Amino acid sequence: MYAILVVGGGPAGLSAALNGRRRNKQVLLVGKEELSNKLRQAHRVDNYLGLPGITGLALAEKYREHAIDNGVELKNDEILNLSWDDGGDGKVFQGMGKNEIYQARSVILATGTPQKATIPGEAELVGKGVSYCATCDGMFFRGKRVFFLSELVAGEKEANFLADLCDKVYYLPRYKGEYNNLDSRIEIISGRPTEFHGKERLTGVTTSEGSYEVEGVFIERASLPLDRLLPGLQMESDAIKVNRQMATNIPGVFAAGDCTGRPWQIAKAVGEGLVAALAAADYLS
Repeated sequence: MYAILVVGGGPAGLSAALNGRRRNKQVLLVGKEELSNKLRQAHRVDNYLGLPGITGLALAEKYREHAIDNGVELKNDEILNLSWDDGGDGKVFQGMGKNEIYQARSVILATGTPQKATIPGEAELVGKGVSYCATCDGMFFRGKRVFFLSELVAGEKEANFLADLCDKVYYLPRYKGEYNNLDSRIEIISGRPTEFHGKERLTGVTTSEGSYEVEGVFIERASLPLDRLLPGLQMESDAIKVNRQMATNIPGVFAAGDCTGRPWQIAKAVGEGLVAALAAADYLS
């Protein structure tokens, strides 16, 4: 049982985890990526006080090293669902990951820019052919044709898993790369998704470059849509609504960084992570 579960390994998450440890709390940070993809792609950061000209990759590595040196426990996993139980010993949060289940007395959400269903037909077909977890749902599509939309390099590993199960895997990357790690059986396509088709079940996908008859779609984004991650979480203008202590409408749940809204800046994320950690420590006390 951890005192604080931090969801997300970007600047806000690492700042929250570090400062939680400095308040002598047992902290677990669960991040989908070892280093923030968004920060890693920043070739040069000139507006972060005291470190002009540093690359995003170098800054991300410094953040991670600082957190580890202070005893933060890091796990590479994706939290698929958060729930809680109001037991006799107080509220306990449970985070269901792809690999493990994590329990904590409080949660800090630092998931980055809030994700939501943005493609026509996506929201209506979730659970009817649209999935956000290949390792969870891939077995349902054994021997079938599927479409994989990925905004992250991490999607290549998931797509390779499907290549061993499915008759055909179309892979649409929405990031720059060489795609050298993809299984040779996977067909890489280009364009942008414009619509998912089907009523009771998914029947196909249309992109700006063509149409594909498939029975399943897998989507790899930086984080799950927040209404799927934590039902009942109050939103405001597509961001998590928080107060000055970074507290959400759910007692024991705090949020920091891009998921709380603009400006999407590193300094703001780091500061909010600090505030969220201090507030979580006070809540636990």
